[in-house]
Amino acid sequence: MNHNYAQRLLIFTILFLLTNFSFGQTLVHYWNFNNNTSVTTITTPSQTLGGATLTAIPGGISTIDFAGGTGQNFNVQNLNARNGDASGTHLRFNDPIGGALEFALPTTGFEDVIVKFATRRSGSGAGTQVWSYSTDGSTYTFLTNIIPNNGDPALATLDFTAIPTTDNNPNFKLKVEFLQGSGGTVGNNRFDNFTLEGNPSGAPDTTAPVTLFVPADGAVNVAATVNPTLTFNEAVRLVDDSALNNSNAAALIAFKLGNASGSDVPFTTTVNGNTITIVPTAALNNSQTYYLALLPNTIEDVNNNAITTTNSVTFTTGSTTAALASNFITVNENAVSVALTLNLSNPQTGSVDVVVKTAPFSTANAADFTWTTQTLNFNSSSALTQTLNIPIVDDTAEEQQAEYFVVSLENPVGLTLTGNTMATIYIIDNDRLAPVASEEIELNYIGSFDPSGSNSSTCEIVVHDAASQRLFTTSAVAGFLDIINFADPTAPSVVNSINMNVYGGVTSVAVKNGVVAVASPNADETLNGSVVFFDTNGTFLNQVTVGALPDMITFSPDGTKVLTANEGQPNTAYTVDPEGSVSIIDISGGIASLSQANVTTLLFTAFNAQETALIASGVRKLKATSTLSQDFEPEYITISSDSQKAWVTLQENNAVAEINLSNTTITGVWALGTKDVSIPGNGFDISDNNGQVLIANWPINAYYIPDAIANYTVGSNTYLVTANEGDEKEYDGLNERTTVGAAGYVLDPAEFPNAAVLKQSYNMGRYRVTNLNGNTDADSEFEAIHAVGSRSFSIFNANTQQLVYDSGDDFERYTAANYPTLFNADHENNTPKGRSRAKGPEAEGVTLATISGQTFAFISLERIGGVMVYNVTDPNNPTFTDYKNSRSTSAYSGDHGPEGITYVAPENSPTGLPYILVANEISGTITIFEVNTTNLSTPEVNQPENTFAMFPNPSENNGLVYFNRAADIEVYDLSGKLLLSQKAAQTLNTHNWAAGLYLVKTAEGITKKLLIK
Repeated sequence: MNHNYAQRLLIFTILFLLTNFSFGQTLVHYWNFNNNTSVTTITTPSQTLGGATLTAIPGGISTIDFAGGTGQNFNVQNLNARNGDASGTHLRFNDPIGGALEFALPTTGFEDVIVKFATRRSGSGAGTQVWSYSTDGSTYTFLTNIIPNNGDPALATLDFTAIPTTDNNPNFKLKVEFLQGSGGTVGNNRFDNFTLEGNPSGAPDTTAPVTLFVPADGAVNVAATVNPTLTFNEAVRLVDDSALNNSNAAALIAFKLGNASGSDVPFTTTVNGNTITIVPTAALNNSQTYYLALLPNTIEDVNNNAITTTNSVTFTTGSTTAALASNFITVNENAVSVALTLNLSNPQTGSVDVVVKTAPFSTANAADFTWTTQTLNFNSSSALTQTLNIPIVDDTAEEQQAEYFVVSLENPVGLTLTGNTMATIYIIDNDRLAPVASEEIELNYIGSFDPSGSNSSTCEIVVHDAASQRLFTTSAVAGFLDIINFADPTAPSVVNSINMNVYGGVTSVAVKNGVVAVASPNADETLNGSVVFFDTNGTFLNQVTVGALPDMITFSPDGTKVLTANEGQPNTAYTVDPEGSVSIIDISGGIASLSQANVTTLLFTAFNAQETALIASGVRKLKATSTLSQDFEPEYITISSDSQKAWVTLQENNAVAEINLSNTTITGVWALGTKDVSIPGNGFDISDNNGQVLIANWPINAYYIPDAIANYTVGSNTYLVTANEGDEKEYDGLNERTTVGAAGYVLDPAEFPNAAVLKQSYNMGRYRVTNLNGNTDADSEFEAIHAVGSRSFSIFNANTQQLVYDSGDDFERYTAANYPTLFNADHENNTPKGRSRAKGPEAEGVTLATISGQTFAFISLERIGGVMVYNVTDPNNPTFTDYKNSRSTSAYSGDHGPEGITYVAPENSPTGLPYILVANEISGTITIFEVNTTNLSTPEVNQPENTFAMFPNPSENNGLVYFNRAADIEVYDLSGKLLLSQKAAQTLNTHNWAAGLYLVKTAEGITKKLLIK
């Protein structure tokens, strides 16, 4: 067939003038992502014929980093740019797994639509993009997976010409979701120059095929082994109507050195569908520019639309490069060796040194592995993958659970280092095992009780009154005080609920001698609150005013005083900051005659003059424009057994105040210091995205920042036991939270030559720290890293104000070994390690008990849940005794978010047995544990038989019934037939049992009914 190309060109020109439609399709929607002022501007289309939007669908921790889309060779290649747009910024989607991007792309009036965009990923970013489309605006159909480069951006094309339902469709949408694939679980995926083009509906096909070159025009660092390709967006043939094949394709191609005038590069071709692959007869040269072209008037589509101009690209091959395959490696201490993989590209003669970085880069040393600097030499025949085996020493020393060393590629000769040049290798110790509970006493789970009856509220504080056998609990969210009958600990019931909102709300409750004292904040929490008194039936008795935001309330042991810790928190804007205070209410004359004259509110104004000295001693002052007395925030109070002294935690200030109750004065404030996380035994697991339990040492100074506090006396010394929760200032007017990896958190290179390694997300990068401490010379850099919360409980000598004991990394090591599916999980989900980057298990409450002459501490863990038990009789050498958690490990159910914790002594309990009661803020439940003391060398005298409980009862779907303690059991049906006998049973599998009622009898003679549905 003869073709009159001049005449055809004239016709095309006329069509362009009439329809604004040229040789390419009409550009319908376009994002160049060059306005990175905000999320709104970066997601607004640069050009649209109407209706286009881009929305980030939240999920996981995904987020659009609107200002971070720079570099990465997007600006060099500027792939798919339109309208002559200069290269600029691009769209960066951080931590994409779990989230999605949704493009609304109406195609009204257009058909045969094609979407194109440039994309790449970071090394730790999702390795697979899952693209789907919707024709009704809500239901999505899978389209294809795109594998983004961990390197230069590449042009991706989504062709909808064969999907007619996408034509002329006002509801057309695209969605991209993300999977790990060959990538990582964090990092980012990036996009640039996103376009949708189409033909006006009903128009004849007058568009010539579009050629896509790989490598793209301007590509650099292209592998010398590349086989370039030309792909057409539709079926093509030669202009003489003959088929394109392996034999004739080479005549259509020009492949030259440098430019169109350069020397020819020998090659052959293969054809597969609409793709021509160029196969050089020899490997390309390194660092060489190549010219690749499709000659004009050689190719056309089936409608005789020919490509009439030369289509060409130039690309440049890379030099020899070397990089580590991974920057994060773990190995067990007994694994003999660890493999370190190095990747080469375009190998030529060259070398690189593999160096181990000593401290401060590494906590492991030559006793843990064997390696000296080695020089690796390469030539043109070197394998692209090099594997080095580093011997690991399996010693018998009890070391930190995870030690690490850093390997670095250095001193390159004849090659360029790219990608990962350092790797952190963690050695997981096999000698220092998790703490083992002594089980001197044990917590036996009796059950959980929800005062709301509908899982619709919270429960922060629980206290017990022996005379009435009632519990008093608070729900700050609902604003109610619940009164609960505890006469039968296995079946509590609500007696009364008092609406505290009419008084301002409720934060805390205490009970003694038939009097219930409730802390009630003002509706405006920056104003003074009050204490409301009731009897144990809930009858109002009196009310007095105390300081701003009373957050904790307690009676003195002698019953003559009520104390409140008044936090005095600022408003959100931090424009109002009331003074923190402690109110002392003298109730020795009775509640009925109580008046405001009986209230003494102690302020810390006298300590304003000591601000400089107190800060120098380690007391934290967080808001520069507040006075010290405004900055102090009393959190929790403990009172000596003789009712003469009180100690108050000033939580955010990392300090304790001492009060003389005989003359109602604050006698001193002292700093608690910091925990050195770089010391073995003090390790933290601090990354939420490395998928490993790595309780390692880091250059962190962790403030204790205790919430609850308790005291006991040994000899002439009083000891303070603190639950070191950690708490940050997070207000619109002051937010101290940042992360080690944040761009604005700059580490002083003189102190932290390893800053780049620390800032990696799998190391310290995502760990939360404070920006208010650590910048010791007032420049823009931090000379020390400070964090809040020490993931422990501590014991301080109140007389000497010195630390005598800290539980170190016990909490994390024990829960990692025994509750791996919940390790460092949040109280709002079951995702392991979700709180590793924050405050870990987060010790919240503490109560003490004297049992058989020994003192035990019970510490509630707010995030993972449960109660840690320690024997603290010797304050210098406590022993781990027990841990119980009533949260489900298989589903998000059970008790979540322990706050207040109370001990009920056997002489005060309804059964003669001791109990631990835990108020759970998130689940709104009270956990009831019975304390089993039979293993003590001198158990409680005449202790009744321990309660035997089964749950769930009735038995649920999987048929597994749990016992609250080990027991020898026999199971009978109602006819008296023995069905099962077990020794030391802790569970009963009823999966295949017939529905009905059964009797479970223990060796002690306890019989319980079990219903199977």
